[in-house]
Amino acid sequence: MALFIMAMSINPGAKKTHRDLSHQVDNSLELFNKHHAKVKNIFATLGRYDYLALFEADDQTTAFRVASEINTLGILDTETWPVIPYDDFSRLLP
Repeated sequence: MALFIMAMSINPGAKKTHRDLSHQVDNSLELFNKHHAKVKNIFATLGRYDYLALFEADDQTTAFRVASEINTLGILDTETWPVIPYDDFSRLLP
């Protein structure tokens, strides 16, 4: 399985229109399960993004599908990066 990081921010419009925002965020995160992406951990942050998710997916297409569907719900805006462990990356360098 491929490893990805998804950075998520609460959409400013969602903050104004949803009283049950925490529930709406949870519903958005259920899309990982729907597409059989294995969430290793989700973190809340105090920076540019509200949440960071570290997850595994069968392939990049699945990761794109999860991100696209989360964005479509209009609660979270996402940015997703494929990642590999540093040790694996360092072996790629000449």
